[in-house]
Amino acid sequence: MTTPEAQDSKWSILNKALNSSQSGIIVTDPSLPDNPIIYLNQGFSLMTGYKEEEVLGENCRFLQGPLTNPHHVDEIRSAISRNQSVSVTLVNYRKDGSFFHNQLTIDPTYIEEEDKYYFIGVQKDVTIEITAQEQLQQALEEVERLSTPIVPIEEGISVLPLIGTLNERRIEMLFNSFTARNTSSKDRYLILDVSGLAQFNDSFGRDILNIYNWLKLMGTQLVLTGISPDMAIHMSTIEDDMSFILVYQSIKDALPKLKL
Repeated sequence: MTTPEAQDSKWSILNKALNSSQSGIIVTDPSLPDNPIIYLNQGFSLMTGYKEEEVLGENCRFLQGPLTNPHHVDEIRSAISRNQSVSVTLVNYRKDGSFFHNQLTIDPTYIEEEDKYYFIGVQKDVTIEITAQEQLQQALEEVERLSTPIVPIEEGISVLPLIGTLNERRIEMLFNSFTARNTSSKDRYLILDVSGLAQFNDSFGRDILNIYNWLKLMGTQLVLTGISPDMAIHMSTIEDDMSFILVYQSIKDALPKLKL
């Protein structure tokens, strides 16, 4: 039989273990009005800036703010109503008003002796990881943007050298570059040099035709240079007549003809 002293000792050890965790841990009681917090560890206070007396008896919604996604809140509310586990990453706010990205996991725990559920919430501040991902994505987008430079080389003639891979994302960026370019400078010819393409998909011929038609609508003539035998084969599979597209072996070969 476990004595009260032994139980107190076990609780003391458990409490120390929970407080040593860097994650925020809370326990709520859904049998009470508004499912209030009945326990929090030191990790929660360090993460949010709230002291125990400010949190006990309160619902967790006080952590929400303008940037908190309401869909995440609905997901949490729905899971709690069904006594189910849920895991989301949402924006929460500290006591000082600053926000952080909270990787939150909530699990229901059934206590047979009391015949009731409690909810245990574990919070992890993943702001550094989320910020790093966003910065990486921005850097990748910048690299992609710089991979489609339109360079003016003569009056009314510009060159766009393609290097690397031609895929759907790259095609979309090309169209954006064409549109931005034509709003500031009208080119009579745009030389699309594909000699630097290492990879292209089976729709290469169709993509070239779409680019031609798009430029034609803006009053610009597409000129192709650097076509490889494989590219020529892909272009020949297109049922549409593509003989009207100007093709030269290199930019050097194309320029004298276009100037005339």
